Amino acid sequence: MTIKEVHSQKSIQWLEYISLKYNIMIQHAKRGGEKKLFINNKCYKVDGYYYDRENKMRNVYEFFGCYWHGCPKCYSPEEICKKDRNKKTMKELYNETKERLKTIEDYLKPNVKIHTIWECEFDQQKYPEVDPHLKPIDKRDAFYGGRTETIQLYNNLSDLKGRYVDFCSLYPSVNKYCKYPIGHPITYTDISVDDYIKIPIGIISE
Repeated sequence: MTIKEVHSQKSIQWLEYISLKYNIMIQHAKRGGEKKLFINNKCYKVDGYYYDRENKMRNVYEFFGCYWHGCPKCYSPEEICKKDRNKKTMKELYNETKERLKTIEDYLKPNVKIHTIWECEFDQQKYPEVDPHLKPIDKRDAFYGGRTETIQLYNNLSDLKGRYVDFCSLYPSVNKYCKYPIGHPITYTDISVDDYIKIPIGIISE
């Protein structure tokens, strides 16, 4: 059984943007799984990885969530990360992030480039090429949707009678068989209010 990798939607959007911009295929959690580096009997996962065969260069991409990595721009060094089980300070998380990057860089150098971005930096930039709908599918969304939903009503009664009333919309029928006014309306601004209220309200057809 494969354990689900933990990653953020924003990190995938950023990596997909980089892939599109430079026409490269970056390996990440949604494409081949995160790259694993085994350094000193310890496994290091990187958010994105791409090997440039032409230049023989290994490219590592890391997306830092500000809260989880102790962004010095967003949080004070003494603030406690409440979601961290060890209750580390933001300064400790930031130092661990820098040490981790240095370990990876020392292991892969000299032919390595480290590309990093903080979550706050990503939020400030605009990426029109990024699909805003690029997010995991929520399978629960399939369990509602009017007459097309995948569940049905169930009523288990003994002495009582259940009643179910279904209203069928005429909207599809109206769209198919009825007439609609077309074109843009004409707005008259030179008519006084007294004259305007004398004009019949509604749709006039010949």
